[in-house]
Formats: sequence, structure tokens, C-alpha cells
Amino acid sequence: MRKTPQHQCALLFLLLESAVFFAPGCVSPNPPHPYSQYSATAIESAFTSEGKHSHLSSEILQRFVKDGQLYLTLDNCIHVALARNFNIRLANEALIQAEADIVQARAAMLPFIGAEASYSHLDEELGFGSMTFMDRDIYKAGLVVRQPVFTGGRLGAARKAARYSRDARVQDKQTVEGEIIFQVRRTYRTAQVAEAFQKVATEAVALLETHEHDAGILVREGAVPELDLLRTRTELANARKELNAAENALDLALSALKNLLVIDLGIPVYLTEHLGRPLRPTDNLDTLTAMAISHRSELSSLRYQVTAAEQGLKAAKGEYLPTIALEGRHEYMQGDYRDLDGGEHWTIGIGAQFPIWNWDQTSAKVGKARSLLSQARLQLRKTEDGIRLEVRQAFLNQGKAEKNITVAEAALKTATEAFRQARARYQAGEGTNTDVLDARTALSRAEANHAQALFEYNVALAALQRAVGTTNIEKEIPERKALAK
Repeated sequence: MRKTPQHQCALLFLLLESAVFFAPGCVSPNPPHPYSQYSATAIESAFTSEGKHSHLSSEILQRFVKDGQLYLTLDNCIHVALARNFNIRLANEALIQAEADIVQARAAMLPFIGAEASYSHLDEELGFGSMTFMDRDIYKAGLVVRQPVFTGGRLGAARKAARYSRDARVQDKQTVEGEIIFQVRRTYRTAQVAEAFQKVATEAVALLETHEHDAGILVREGAVPELDLLRTRTELANARKELNAAENALDLALSALKNLLVIDLGIPVYLTEHLGRPLRPTDNLDTLTAMAISHRSELSSLRYQVTAAEQGLKAAKGEYLPTIALEGRHEYMQGDYRDLDGGEHWTIGIGAQFPIWNWDQTSAKVGKARSLLSQARLQLRKTEDGIRLEVRQAFLNQGKAEKNITVAEAALKTATEAFRQARARYQAGEGTNTDVLDARTALSRAEANHAQALFEYNVALAALQRAVGTTNIEKEIPERKALAK
């Protein structure tokens, strides 16, 4: 079955739907959006309404506002998303929590300083004969200092584990940033191809309107039957329907992009770049795979998690050993046998606690810690294998997409020339109306296929960059930029 422009629009709707759920330079020639009359004040208020975003992230958006409209390049979108996207802000919160864990682990190794106070009332004084050892009312208040001396390495291991866990969270944040960058690239490209499809549909309507005019002249002159004019008008009505669908798809694509950037869906956004053909990596598959294994933040995070689990196992084993702590007190007491009239006293001592039997609680902790370590190591190996497969798939998809562009460009040139000749022959009375309409359909299909090929190439390149673990913004080939214009 031939892939008509209607099928292209259906494919675009599927891409947009996935972009919304997984939320994917010359000035755009598109006509203004229905909401293009927004004022700059309305846009600014939408940025900061209801305290949704910080002052800093709102300032980032306002850099790209011009005449009440928001003009964004791909680089701009990535910059905005990294500052405003909710997933990145959630990753920042996880990092704050990891830093707090380090503080807690460190605090456990430092001296405890606290205050104590107590009051006791006895039913009678304690004494012997005329000698009183303890009054009925006993008061105590003072300061206590307690310093762990030996804990079997538990506290030190816990502190190291907290640090490695924090380092893992740092890598996790980089993973989230890389995923957001990929999603922005894919969604921006989806909006670009939607814009290209709208342009194809607009041109199709314009061509059919011109052909309707030519057919009307020939019908009035009796050169062609009226059926040609009726069929042309039918095709024109279908083309206008496709244009409506393309405009709706563009609006949905831009909405998906705004969702990723955490921008109010009512704010008008214009893309300042067209689909182009960025430079592809020249490295071979083996080199790219090696780069992925060394660069991917997921693997760095898992390596830190393995090290943290090793420290966790060490801390669990430390509970088999005794705990020794040094303690000092400075107290005021009254009514106690040491000072009935009240006075200050100090004490210093050392204590030890050794577990003899705790119903296998310690062995259970050690077993769990050992299992967590094995789980982390297995997850590391599994992720490495998955990344190797991801790089291979992305590399092959990028190569296939590049070949498709060459085929699509050749088909577009052929279809353009075929339509020109079919129209010229019809105007000269040598061709048929069917030839013109078929050539027009073939031209629209070739234009849509060319835009689709560029889209797939750009998304494949972004997927390859994500698979390798690089986030460099691609630079377009100069001659391709000229062709896009």
C-alpha cells in the first residue's frame, strides 16, 4: 500500500502521542497561531503565575521573548528544560537528601553533647539511725559528653557508604539530564516535521487551487470536459482537510514541547530552525561502544552503588565486634547520698558493650548486606550488556536513516519534475487531468517522505548520542542549511 500524506499525518499523531506520554535557523514561515496575539505582559505573568517556577527559571524564558512571542532554537529548548523540567528538579531534591545522609553519618562519629535533668520523690528518707543517705526529694541536672572510641568500623563504613551513595545520586542526575536532552531533541524534531507536513499540505492546497483555475479556463473554452474540474475540486477539498489535520498536529507537537519545558500550553512558541542534516559521528561501532561504557552516567552510578554496598557489608559485619565509648558528666545534685545539701560533681568513665546473642539479628543484617552487594554487581553487568545493545541499535538505525535521506532526496527531485511536466502538458492540451492529479499526489508524498527521512535521521542521531553518553549539540552542514531554507 502506498504511503499517502494521510498516512504521514497518522504516523505523526503516533509520534506526538508518545512524546506527550514520555514528556518528544530561519524564522518559521507558518501563519500565526490562533493565540499569537498574546501580549508580552500576559506571557510574563504566565511564567510566574501561582509560584510554579523560581525567579531564575522565569528569567531564562524571558530571554527568548520578542514582541510578545517566544522564539526558540533547539539549544534554547535544551537550556530551558535543564532549568525548569520537573524530573531534573526532583533529581536535585534526591541529591539534597543524599547530602543530608552524609551529615548524619559524620555526626554519628563525633562527640555527643547533651543536657540531662531529673527529679525523684521517695516515699521516705533513706538513712540509718540519725544518718540520712538520701532525701525524699532528689534533684539532678548536668551536661554529658559521649564519644565513640571503637565501633568495629561500623561508623566509618556508614560514612563512606553515604558518600558513595551521594556520588551515585550525582550520576543519576546526569542520567536524568541526558534523558531530558534526548526528549527535547526528539520533541523539537517532531514539531519540526509537523511544521514541514503543514507546509506540504499548504503547498498542496495552493497547487490544486492553481490547477482548479487552469481547469476552469479549459472547461470554459471547451478544451476539456467539466468532469476534470469537478474531480479537481474534490481533490482540493481533500487537500484542505489534510491541511486542517496538519495544523492540528503542529499545535499538538508544540504543546508536547512546551510540556517538557514546563511552559503554559497557551503561550505561543515558534521554532527558529527547520529540519536539517546534522553531522554524523565518524567513529566506528567498537569505538562508540567503548565510549558508552566509559561515559554513561548510569554505569558510573552503579559502580558507586557497588562500592557503597561493599561499605554497607563492612558496617554490618562490624556489629559482631564490641562497642566502646568514653563518657564524661558534670552535674549538680541535691538530696542524693553524695551531696544532700546540693553541689557540683563530675565523673568520667569508659564502657564497652559486646553482643553475645541477639537471635541472629546481626547475621541477618550481614546476609542482607551481602545480597545487596551481589544485586548491585549483577545490575552493573546487566546494564553494561544493555548499553552495548542500545549503542548497536542506535548505530544501525542512524546508518539506515542516512541512506533513506539519499533515496528521499532523489525521489523528491523526480516528483517535482514529473509534476512540472504533467502540468505543462495539460495546459498545452496534450495531457490529462488525471496525470496532473496523480503527479501532485506523488509530489506531496515525496515531500512528506523527505521530511520524514530528515526527522528519522535527526532522532536516530540524538538516540546515538544518548546511547554513547554524549550531549553535544549537533552542528548542521552549511550546504544542508541552505537547502532547508
